[in-house]
Amino acid sequence: MKQSPDDHYSEINNEEVSVVIEWFLPPALVGLAALVPNNKLSNWNYDKDRLYYHSWFVPIGKKRKIIYHNFEHYPHMLIGGTTRFGKTVFLKSLFTSLLFSNPDRVRFIILDLKGGLEFWKYRDLPQVQTVATDLIEACKALDHAYKLIKLEEERYRKHSWTNIADTNIKERTFIIVDEGAELSPKLVSKEFKKYAELAQIYLGEIARIGGGLGFRLIFATQYPTRETVPMQVKMNMVARISFRIADGVGSRVILDEMGAEELEPLPGRAIYKLAEKHVLQCPYIDDETIRRYLYESRKNRESSTSDR
Repeated sequence: MKQSPDDHYSEINNEEVSVVIEWFLPPALVGLAALVPNNKLSNWNYDKDRLYYHSWFVPIGKKRKIIYHNFEHYPHMLIGGTTRFGKTVFLKSLFTSLLFSNPDRVRFIILDLKGGLEFWKYRDLPQVQTVATDLIEACKALDHAYKLIKLEEERYRKHSWTNIADTNIKERTFIIVDEGAELSPKLVSKEFKKYAELAQIYLGEIARIGGGLGFRLIFATQYPTRETVPMQVKMNMVARISFRIADGVGSRVILDEMGAEELEPLPGRAIYKLAEKHVLQCPYIDDETIRRYLYESRKNRESSTSDR
């Protein structure tokens, strides 16, 4: 794993320049991602050695070179895409990057609303505060996140702080929602509607005020409609990722324009949008790779402890 870009760049020698330029200079120049002209998109496997330690630069895709997203500049992210085209794999790559680049600084509140099939296995990690698997649990988790935000507001007022960037606070909390459609009041049965409405309020507040206090919302859905993506959430999310979507309506919900319906039907092929759209290939990672990384990390910690 690399050092953080800011810490590392001043220490490089001439032999390292070509490598660091590939992985560091472009994200620094644009302040959010390395955007390199597309020569050829190809599949690639996730590699945690491309992470920057104690940085919030996260590798999200590849053209000719890696594209990084900077969660400090754009704290929230909206993700959409039809099932089987890579949305959940992408969420796992984000989770893995954040976990290993900031093992002592990141916290997760995860809403795995596909029955917990994807993230429940990581519930015992010290960085994971909770994994909610249904609507009721999701409301409890969002209530917890909202209360944490309100506590931070009190602390910021006490110290006359306005934004986490102006403090020495290193910790960040990521609220990951995998299948936000399960929180839509129009898509749940009558007896659960009040819980879905409450979840929408919490999500809107987290997106509206959480960013400046160190809370980052990653909201993903395979059913991108006006009913499934809360307007308050969408309005506060500049960063968008869309995998292939069946029609232009869904593309407009995620990207505010057409295009996702025309993507090649390949897993991992996506559009990353900030001010402009960029077609890229997202990294592939599977549960076995994450398990191996976690095992290696645990063994390294045990070895380090035994050597003291």
